[in-house]
Amino acid sequence: MARPLERPGTGCALHGALHSAAAVPGVVPILHATAGCGIQAHRNGAAAGWAASDALGGLAAPASNVFEKQVVFGATSRLREQIKNTVKVIDGQLYVVMSSCATEMIGDDVPAMAKEARDQGMKVLSVASAGFRGSAHDGYALFLKGVLAHPDLLGPAGGREPRLVNLLGIVPRQDAFWEGELAEWSRLLAGIGLRANPVFGPDGGVDGLRDLTRAGMSLVFSPWGGEVAGLLERDAGVPWLETGGLAVGAAATAEVLRALAGRMSLDAPEVERFIAAETHREDHHLHRLAELYYRHDLQRDFALVAGSLQAAGLVRFLVETLGWTPRTVVIADAPPEAARPELRRRLSAATDGFGARVLFSEDEGEIEAAILEQGAEIVLGRAFERAAAAALAVPLVQVAFPVTDRLVLDKGFSGGRGAVTLVEEIARAVLAWEDQA
Repeated sequence: MARPLERPGTGCALHGALHSAAAVPGVVPILHATAGCGIQAHRNGAAAGWAASDALGGLAAPASNVFEKQVVFGATSRLREQIKNTVKVIDGQLYVVMSSCATEMIGDDVPAMAKEARDQGMKVLSVASAGFRGSAHDGYALFLKGVLAHPDLLGPAGGREPRLVNLLGIVPRQDAFWEGELAEWSRLLAGIGLRANPVFGPDGGVDGLRDLTRAGMSLVFSPWGGEVAGLLERDAGVPWLETGGLAVGAAATAEVLRALAGRMSLDAPEVERFIAAETHREDHHLHRLAELYYRHDLQRDFALVAGSLQAAGLVRFLVETLGWTPRTVVIADAPPEAARPELRRRLSAATDGFGARVLFSEDEGEIEAAILEQGAEIVLGRAFERAAAAALAVPLVQVAFPVTDRLVLDKGFSGGRGAVTLVEEIARAVLAWEDQA
């Protein structure tokens, strides 16, 4: 029998589609929904490290704002009016109409309205993104699949660019650190002679959407990018490499870069020189950490709560590089069932021999109970884990969405530089906790 979840840490499909569209410069989302959908999306996005939503990602999103009258008699005429007004008022390269639970349940023909607009010369497409279609992570995939179904609206694609790599599976605003992670992997790929296609964020855009089919490879960081990568392989012949999550630390990052270099036939000595430089930089900063590590007893038993994008990489770095002991590891973003065995395998490889509990759960109550049962000397997780950390009288390091204790603009935890950032955040949390004690 189904049961309600206590504070699941993700929004609905509409939230994910809206935030994804708003994160692509040049794309204008149009909500065909009640006003509450936009407000809830704004609140959901605002939990991503206090940074304001993208310009059109929440309260400012153009919307048909359907009321009871439209729900009873249909809202297509209202949508037609909203599309025309949006195109007049907001300058965009692509307009994406997103349907909601209310408008899909009453049967509004949103694709027909988008086609009508295209017939009048507007670059408009529609995405079926009702909240009941899944989580915000599913909305990310729905948005990308909807765009790929209309390549004619993206401009001439041109020929294949063999050294271009799509970055897939990092969902805007469902990871508070998404912009920093995309920037770090763009830097890492440039270091071995490749060019990233992040699509989202300041380095993305409509051209990035168009170039998805031109890339020489797709790098997939989470289950949420796998379906899109498979579609690109089937329809455009773009192969893909799955990383099993964001690699944290120089050693794990080197494995991804070597695998990618092997698949793309890159110059091995050049790749190894870059990896050596990244490793040297991380070693330098970890050496600087040594005195603080021993003086403040940073050898800790830990509990971790994160999404499928982050969990395996964080656990591996904490265990193999910092020498910490895992007690509880929770995947909290409800990945597809098909993706769970591989995630569990990766987590088991990092936690083998420690007796750690590995759990897939969205339910805050269940997660808190697991943490308290296993115990920990430090908790790394979401803002939701504050109560568990307080009950154990240990520090909390907020590393996963939602993040509410600081501003997040352009940082992340993956790669060698991200690992140094993670160590800084751990030290900050521990020192602040000791000052309060």
